[in-house]
Amino acid sequence: MYFSNFAEMEFKKKKEGIFFKSITGDKIQLAYIKLKPNQITNHSHINEQMGYIISGKVELTIGEEKKICSAGMAYFIPSNIQHGFRVLSDEDLEYIEIFSPPKKEAKI
Repeated sequence: MYFSNFAEMEFKKKKEGIFFKSITGDKIQLAYIKLKPNQITNHSHINEQMGYIISGKVELTIGEEKKICSAGMAYFIPSNIQHGFRVLSDEDLEYIEIFSPPKKEAKI
């Protein structure tokens, strides 16, 4: 399958307050993620990831660095670096991320 339409795909619930839809190749993955207001995440994984904020406002921590990010901002998270999101807006945080290698639990 070479083409996908995110607009027609349903969001899947990863856990409470976290929803995603994704397309996955052999070596990369593109995910559209939605976090509910006040959602907090903090984790690390072997995957490199890059992201782009579509809407909302978030405090993003990557290693020891923190930054308030909003629509139009992008970021890079190296493999095995602790990182987390804290949604600051009263609306959903929506963003696109690329993972390499793909995250197995997010495959569609």
